[in-house]
Amino acid sequence: MEFQGTVILPNRILKYGRVLCDGGKITAIEELEKPGKEPVGYILPGLIDIHNHGAMCHDYMEATDEAFDAIENYLTSHGITTAQCTTVSAPVEQILSFIQFYRKRLNKKRGGKTLCRLSGIHIEGPYIAPGNKGAHPLDVLLTPDDGYQWILENSDVIGEVTIAPELPGMAQMIRDLRSRGIVVSGGHDHAELEDVLQAAQNGMTHCTHIYCAMSTLHKTNGHRRCGLTEYAMTHDNLTAEIIADNHHVPPLLAQMVYQAKGPKKLCVVSDAIAPSGLPESAEVYQLGTGDGCTKVIVENGVAMVADRSCYAGSVQSIDLMIKNLVRDAGIPLVDAVRMASLSPAEIIGIDHDCGSIETGKRADLCIMDENLQVCKTVIEGHVVYER
Repeated sequence: MEFQGTVILPNRILKYGRVLCDGGKITAIEELEKPGKEPVGYILPGLIDIHNHGAMCHDYMEATDEAFDAIENYLTSHGITTAQCTTVSAPVEQILSFIQFYRKRLNKKRGGKTLCRLSGIHIEGPYIAPGNKGAHPLDVLLTPDDGYQWILENSDVIGEVTIAPELPGMAQMIRDLRSRGIVVSGGHDHAELEDVLQAAQNGMTHCTHIYCAMSTLHKTNGHRRCGLTEYAMTHDNLTAEIIADNHHVPPLLAQMVYQAKGPKKLCVVSDAIAPSGLPESAEVYQLGTGDGCTKVIVENGVAMVADRSCYAGSVQSIDLMIKNLVRDAGIPLVDAVRMASLSPAEIIGIDHDCGSIETGKRADLCIMDENLQVCKTVIEGHVVYER
């Protein structure tokens, strides 16, 4: 199979190109002579979302085939070929039930149907700061001293854990998570700079949705003090993710983060939740599942907790965020695409197999029209979605 158009490579754009696929892999990338008419579409690597909670009125935490089918279909229709399932703070027993279902889901035969590939689990909470919890429920939050053996025992499917660096016992927890190959991401914290430095020394390498529910510049005893935000913005030993929906991070701020971090150290995430993909309405949704989960509403294109005190994830997918970055923040297309494909793949360590259009990698592609709208999604060389 072959696909022709303007090919977005990791460091450049091939205006007249062709991508050849065979056996589920990319076998060749060719530059063509200028055709009689201009190419009308873009060939991107399959998009990768390492932080998303749900869509189409469903949340991963429901732990049902119906929920996973709906979410994966939604992701596939937006050019996303690989995703990391993200949890929300909940009782450990509930998270373990979700993990158990995730394992069954991966081993389940799909009847030949190919949808967005699930690359692992991102545990966001419950090891976060009560004062910066965002939309997470307060009464289920934990510290490392409460125990985290359950994470270590499931490290084969848990790829990332978000933590607040300042929590008691966190230094050892970070070292233990890193020893199992888990990416440790700082966020939902009230850390002082000393806590951040110690966490980075112990193995924290990433930060969760920069500028959102994250420690930042403040005063202590009249002295200005930096937090995780400023450290991440100025140090290359931390990568960062950005919710580029023009609400959580407005265009000017997105431009500033991009200028500070660069496309190799910054990735786009959707942080999408249950109302994603649905028309805006007065309906009340849930973040997570169960009696204690947070109620969420959507107004003017942004999700927030029901009392409107803070945002609660987004309702945009990362293909739309690419357009936001290019159109509104003035970021070059090649860099915006990298931030939605190769950069997240590198952050969670799957870039050897996907994340860019390179020979030998999986033939996962996102085909967009000239308006940066998804036309086709290709997984392992097969068209699995067509608008």
